[in-house]
Amino acid sequence: MKTLEMSFKSADTRIKYLRLKYVNETLSAEDVQETMLKMAAAKLFAKGDVALYDQPVAANIVETTKTPFPAAEAVPAA
Repeated sequence: MKTLEMSFKSADTRIKYLRLKYVNETLSAEDVQETMLKMAAAKLFAKGDVALYDQPVAANIVETTKTPFPAAEAVPAA
């Protein structure tokens, strides 16, 4: 599964992550950067007076794979 992981710096200088699953794989870096800038400008998320996604830092596609153990057998249901 591929996940879009966007990192932002909050107003209190902590790094916050927003992860989106089932992301469109044809997105360009410019599209993602533009969206991150819009999210930061809109100040959609806040905790008290602290904007959580204040400044875009980076975006990555994270790919997760599931690998079964070689000798693992199905465990019978109880």
